[in-house]
Amino acid sequence: MRLGIIGTGRIASRFVETAIDGLDVEVVCVYNPHGESAEKFGRRYKLDIYTDQLEDLIEVVDCVYIAAPHETHYYYTKLMLENGKHVLCEKPMALSKVEAVELYELASRKNLVLMEAVKTAYCPGFNELINIAKSGKIGRIVDVEATFTRLTPTNTREYTNPIYNGSFLEFGTYGLLPVLKLLGTDYTSVSFKSLRNIGGVDTYTKAFIEYNNAMATVKTGLGAKSEGQLVVTGTNGYILAKSPWWMTKTFQVRFEDANRIEEYNYPYEGTGLQYELAIFLVAILDKNNNTTHQLPMISPNESVTAAQIIDEFLTFNTPLWETANRECKQREQDIPMPDIWAHRGCSMRYPENTLEAFEAAAKISGITGIELDVQLTSDGEVVVIHDETVDRVTNSTGNVKDFTLKSLKELKIDAGDQQYTTIPTLREVLELLKPYCEKNGLLINIELKTSVVRYEGIEQKTCDLVKSYHLEKYIVYSSFLPQSVDLIKKIDPTAQTGMLAETLDDCMLYAKIVRADALHPYIGSLGYVLPKEFSKMPVRVWNVEEPFFNDGRILKDTHLDRYKLYGATDIITNVPEVYLEYI
Repeated sequence: MRLGIIGTGRIASRFVETAIDGLDVEVVCVYNPHGESAEKFGRRYKLDIYTDQLEDLIEVVDCVYIAAPHETHYYYTKLMLENGKHVLCEKPMALSKVEAVELYELASRKNLVLMEAVKTAYCPGFNELINIAKSGKIGRIVDVEATFTRLTPTNTREYTNPIYNGSFLEFGTYGLLPVLKLLGTDYTSVSFKSLRNIGGVDTYTKAFIEYNNAMATVKTGLGAKSEGQLVVTGTNGYILAKSPWWMTKTFQVRFEDANRIEEYNYPYEGTGLQYELAIFLVAILDKNNNTTHQLPMISPNESVTAAQIIDEFLTFNTPLWETANRECKQREQDIPMPDIWAHRGCSMRYPENTLEAFEAAAKISGITGIELDVQLTSDGEVVVIHDETVDRVTNSTGNVKDFTLKSLKELKIDAGDQQYTTIPTLREVLELLKPYCEKNGLLINIELKTSVVRYEGIEQKTCDLVKSYHLEKYIVYSSFLPQSVDLIKKIDPTAQTGMLAETLDDCMLYAKIVRADALHPYIGSLGYVLPKEFSKMPVRVWNVEEPFFNDGRILKDTHLDRYKLYGATDIITNVPEVYLEYI
């Protein structure tokens, strides 16, 4: 079977990597309206055809897997069905009952397979859970509670899609699956309650679904974490599938007698995507051969009902999101643009943490500062490199701490066009940047890499080097290790420090303890206005999604300045030249 993929995001990559092994299917083509993304995906997975033209894909495939943004699912599904292709479409397949009904009717007329790709629906453990629940073992089912939360960075599609964003649209289909399987599709009412971030995106939502003599709750979260369990309540007992229930490997049937617990265990291999693809292929063979297998599938009625509930959520959610988003844009006009720092220099154009990258950044008009990382060699020299090993950025391997300065200087860093550079010392960097600091006020953020390897004495050595160049007022010291930030303050009480952490909450927690002067969180952890006690502090955010020199990634997001609404005062970026030109 010749399969084409529409979309090149995270789920498409996992699908190619894990779903096709051992199955009689070949991925022959990938489509993305952005040709560069299609080419990158195609080359990575050695596909013969990668294209930004749908006609190219239609010509060579028998069936398609649609993994594009939510709002495009209906369009792509309809187009593929009209062109005689079997369709496996990521959830939610449609965003309204009308759309879903139209697609299933079209598939029926064309005698094609149309399946919604909710991997849980096709795995052995979940289907046995449903069978046992329906068997009467726990009596009459009166309640289903399904929770799916995943803490998600706020600079990802789930938050940044202009309309179709948020936790319920992302995870609600999973929660609705056991509800509709067990309680049916004839619900009497549905209502929603949501918590939102400053941009109006629902970060935590509860859907309350009522039936005659039964009820259900579906909880979803992007910005809040809860126990991801499935509980099926019956008149004689209950079923508990603990997190992650959507990858059902085990569940328990429990009764009034606390000592009576039945445990069931089932295989769940890989990512689970192979289960849905296997069922999809069998369903296609059934169509082609006019045969019928009993397949665990989402019925058209269940899929249509899920689309109807999603439509009701959009009716509830859209006005609230639009109001919050409009207020955001009004506030945005009164907030100054963030200052721009070069992350390890101009690290997309030049090898990171090199003299070439630093000099290029220092020459950019309007730049505020340069961020760099320091570690110690075996003979106690302060050198500028990010990783604790040299493996990723040089032609050698090994721990930085095990090299002498002389041996470290012998390593080569590929600078492109058969040119090479070396790992610099902090002394070399300070010599290079001193004129820019004194003439332009350029700041330098020195990150002490002490959270993995505890380099004894690195704080004192670094401060001494800075002092020897009389650059104290141009330096900000930061670290993921609170003790290092605290030690810098003890060495020099006037030193400016920043508390690094992957979450804003941790930044604030440790900043209070070590008296840090600034917060340095991962940009994806911002989602709300800073508490009043931190409102005057610089918030310098960093981003891991931007490409480094020759790492093969594509620069996608060049509008990180929107995080000023969440309190970001500075952006530490691999592409300062892009942001300063944009701003």
